[in-house]
Order: sequence, then C-alpha cells, then structure tokens
Amino acid sequence: MTEETKAKILKVFVEAYPEDISIVEVSRRAKFSEVTSATYVRILEAEKNVEFTRIVGRAKMFKLKR
Repeated sequence: MTEETKAKILKVFVEAYPEDISIVEVSRRAKFSEVTSATYVRILEAEKNVEFTRIVGRAKMFKLKR
C-alpha cells in the first residue's frame, strides 16, 4: 500500500465531485483492480475523505466528503 496509490484513488473522487461513484467505476478510472480500489476507498472512508452515499443494485456508492 502506498500513498501514491491512495492519492490516485482520491483524485478520482475529486474529479468526479459532486457525483457519487461505485468502487467498480473508481477502479476503471484509476486503472487499479477492484480489490485494490476497494481497499483504498475503505481507507479514505476511515480517514473521512470520502463518504458512503447509497446502494444502487449491488454497488455501494461513495463521494468526496467536503
């Protein structure tokens, strides 16, 4: 796990704001695996940088916390 990877994942949320996006979409935009993206989304959520917004089908949606 690196700060560089975390920064890339956070950048995806910054660019998507105010839209909320799924982990699958985060992984596509950041060009990381879904597992890696999910791990860093959870870290960013724990650090209060992103927040869970809703569930769409099976997808959990998150957005940048302002």
